[in-house]
Amino acid sequence: MEKERGSFSLFGKQMERKKTKSQVKLVKLKDAINLIDQHVNLLGIVLDRKEPKLCRNNAWICTLRIIDDSYERPGLTVNVFSNKREELPNHDGMILFLNIKMKCYGGGNRVNAACNKGVSSFALFKRRTDKEFICYQRTSNFPGEERYKSSMDELAKLFPTSCSLDQNLEFLFLREIKEGKPFNLLCKILLHVVNEEEDMSTIFVWDGTDAPPASIGFKDKSAVSNLSVLSRDTLRSFPTVGSILRLSLSNHLLYGVKPGGWVKLYQLLCVVDKGSWVASVTDSTTVTLAHDDHLVEKIMRIYDKRITSKFGHIPFWCFPSPPGFTGTDDDQAPFVTLRDIITFPKVTYKYRCIVRVVSAFRSQEEDENRHYRVLLTLEDPTATLEAFLCDKDAEYFFGLGLQNTEMLRKKWNQLLGITRESSVSLATRNPPWIECCIFSYYTNKADPWNTRLYKIFGTRLLDLEAV
Repeated sequence: MEKERGSFSLFGKQMERKKTKSQVKLVKLKDAINLIDQHVNLLGIVLDRKEPKLCRNNAWICTLRIIDDSYERPGLTVNVFSNKREELPNHDGMILFLNIKMKCYGGGNRVNAACNKGVSSFALFKRRTDKEFICYQRTSNFPGEERYKSSMDELAKLFPTSCSLDQNLEFLFLREIKEGKPFNLLCKILLHVVNEEEDMSTIFVWDGTDAPPASIGFKDKSAVSNLSVLSRDTLRSFPTVGSILRLSLSNHLLYGVKPGGWVKLYQLLCVVDKGSWVASVTDSTTVTLAHDDHLVEKIMRIYDKRITSKFGHIPFWCFPSPPGFTGTDDDQAPFVTLRDIITFPKVTYKYRCIVRVVSAFRSQEEDENRHYRVLLTLEDPTATLEAFLCDKDAEYFFGLGLQNTEMLRKKWNQLLGITRESSVSLATRNPPWIECCIFSYYTNKADPWNTRLYKIFGTRLLDLEAV
């Protein structure tokens, strides 16, 4: 009896091994069409892809026609189902289906396959070089393609045109982005915030360079920073030099992505909204990991060289110095970025930086002391910051122009980038870069950090004729 139990046990293990092997084995399309009602793994080339449609049960369906070397015509129809449209296949190329079910219809004369996320998964690939495949898209339950690499190589040799990467492979720095023009970005994930309810993520990415200064609409009162939603404690973990781009995208695009990792973002789009760069995904956006990529080493070498330089904290767009609209009393103090100021460990301190004045809210309190108080929104490639310009500091800043209404108006227009042409046409404006000194202070000694404010001091606007 014990011997029989041992025989049955051995037989069971053998069957389990056979089952496991069959579960991972790839089936040629010609053979798959005869395996009705069975789950199979298929590798093919997307020959045709129809626009997704909404079914009666509120599920989305995308119909593909795929081929391989065994079944090039007419190809196999695969219906991919999902509760979310963005999770359906959105690219052509090579596709790997795991555990999809073969079905027949039309009286048994026609065969197709069904891919349901609950039990099935897929991934889409293109080939970048002779050795590297880029995964454009995958379902969240896709286990990986490592064991199928040799089959992928063979199929790519047979269909080289269909598998080759047809989009531009050039990666841009953030300092090279242009409004409305798709681009690829190699960058570091500084922060990854997941919204499970909406199945979306917000990532904050960085490559150590300064995004171009954005044009500001004539009616825009203030620029909105990408980082305004983040706390000071979070910002302290970020580099203080280089722009940070905020991007929202579907969770399935970020499979395997972790904070601190480097990724390649393909086919992003940037636009300027209220004076700030806003990144968005396109239908062709994909995300791949960038482990051990030589370009990462290159980016870090450039960044390390920058931050060790005397001018490393100066915005790239006014290097090595601003055009000379202002002068400061302390011209020997090192320059810092606005993110340096925001994250500085002391509440009270003095700084020197190069910024743009993107907006100003003026108020003149008429009392016996006749106070003058202006709230300026300052901007550099790293952050925005509100700083006051008050009383004696304002008098020093504007000089005699503070009493001359017409001269004061001209100086404000100069600071805010308002020209006669822009004011007439209500076009965009481009404020100039200025050098200024900033002092951080608190208004409540019992709660210094939550009452921390900033003001401009020791800075003077030079005569219009001098610049």
